[in-house]
Amino acid sequence: WLKPAPQGAVLSGPSPRLASFPSERPPANRPPPPRAAAMVIKTELCHFTEYRIYPGRGQRFIAKDGKVSFFITSKVDSLFHQRIKAVKLRWTQAWRRMNKKG
Repeated sequence: WLKPAPQGAVLSGPSPRLASFPSERPPANRPPPPRAAAMVIKTELCHFTEYRIYPGRGQRFIAKDGKVSFFITSKVDSLFHQRIKAVKLRWTQAWRRMNKKG
């Protein structure tokens, strides 16, 4: 598809047949791109169980004195309002801390 150059002609620039393709280029000595930062999700702690509450979960209770409590489930909300102590329930972090369970 290319015509040969006439005798004595001077070609300027790179030959069109030697077009550089990505596979023909020498590898660039560049460091790899930095890793993307991990996405941070803001979590709250349940006032009763001390479990993490992710966005879109839980119930917020605001007492008459203005104290804010955040509960993970309605079960926990109910137990709090019945004045049942978290230390007496085996599945709470308070019980585990009191009984030295890891």
